[in-house]
Amino acid sequence: MDGKLEVGGMALTLIDLPPVMAGSVVELLERLTEGDIVDTPSGPHVALGNGWICAHELAPLNAAYADKSLMPLRGDFQPERQLSKEVPA
Repeated sequence: MDGKLEVGGMALTLIDLPPVMAGSVVELLERLTEGDIVDTPSGPHVALGNGWICAHELAPLNAAYADKSLMPLRGDFQPERQLSKEVPA
């Protein structure tokens, strides 16, 4: 990703959207445009602007974020816990 948000890419959340907190890594699943109907746990809502349906392990039903609430991640990014390796004793 060259600084762009795109389907299948990863992004960092810039706002809290409980249970997903700001600074979390999400996967971009589907592009939303203003006026799209978004199914949420509290019922359908109309997207007020452009954004994304995102996946995160703490949001089993996925979450919707505005473009301005996401920062694209570039390269071969994996959450830190997956990158860490045991240090030999």
